[in-house]
Amino acid sequence: MSDLVNKLMIKGYPKFINGDVSGTCVATFVCQLNPEQFTVSYDVNTMEEESQEPKNASGVPVADKGKAYNRQEVNFEFIIDNTGVLPVPPQGTVTALSPGMSISSAIEQLQMATIKPISDSHKPPFVHVLWSGSVNLKGRVTAFSVTYLHFDRLGFPLRAKVSMSVAEVVDDQVVSREFRSPDITRMPTIREGDSLVAMCHDFYDDPKYFIRVAEFNNLPTFRRLKVGSILQFPPLEK
Repeated sequence: MSDLVNKLMIKGYPKFINGDVSGTCVATFVCQLNPEQFTVSYDVNTMEEESQEPKNASGVPVADKGKAYNRQEVNFEFIIDNTGVLPVPPQGTVTALSPGMSISSAIEQLQMATIKPISDSHKPPFVHVLWSGSVNLKGRVTAFSVTYLHFDRLGFPLRAKVSMSVAEVVDDQVVSREFRSPDITRMPTIREGDSLVAMCHDFYDDPKYFIRVAEFNNLPTFRRLKVGSILQFPPLEK
C-alpha cells in the first residue's frame, strides 16, 4: 500500500451526509502516474445586498450561506498506459492488466468511481479525490473526457489521456465549520432532524448556548423544533 499513498486516488461513494462522503465505496481508481499539474479554481461569489437576498413566503430573508463559501473545483489530466513502458500497469475491473492488453477495463474502473450511475440512486457517485500533500476534495465530477492515443494492431486502445473536473459539494455542515464568526447573525431554516444543541455546536463551537438561543427566539421548548421555521442565532458573548 505504501506505493499507493503518493499516487492520485479517486474513490466513489453512494451518499454525501453531514459534509462527508458516506456509504460503501463503489469503486477505487489509483493513477499509474500523477498529473503533471492541477488547476484549482474557487467560487468568488459575494454576499448580496440585503434588498437582493432571497426571502421566504412571509418575506423573511432566507440565509444562503453557500453564497459566501468559496467552493473549489479541480481540473487535471493523467495518462492510462498499458503499452509496457510504465513499471506499474493500470488497474482493471478486478486486477492489474498484463502489458499489451486493452485499457478498456481500466477506463470502466475509472467510470465506476466517477460518472457511472449507481443502481440504487440512478445518480453518479460522490467522489473523494485524494493526493497526499496536494488535494483532498469531496464532490462530483462535472467534466470527463478520454482521448485515446495509442492502439494495438487490432485497434484496441493501449494508451489514453483522461481529463477531469471535480467540483466540491458543500452543505450546511461544511459551511458552518467555515463560518463561526461570533459577530454574524445566522438565520437557518429548520430541517427534519435538526437539533438546537447540535446547531449551537456548529454556529458557536459550543452546545451550551442552546438555552440562550431558545430564549432569544421565544421557543416554548428546545427539544422539538418546527420544520420549516427560521431561527436566529445572534452574536453571543462567550
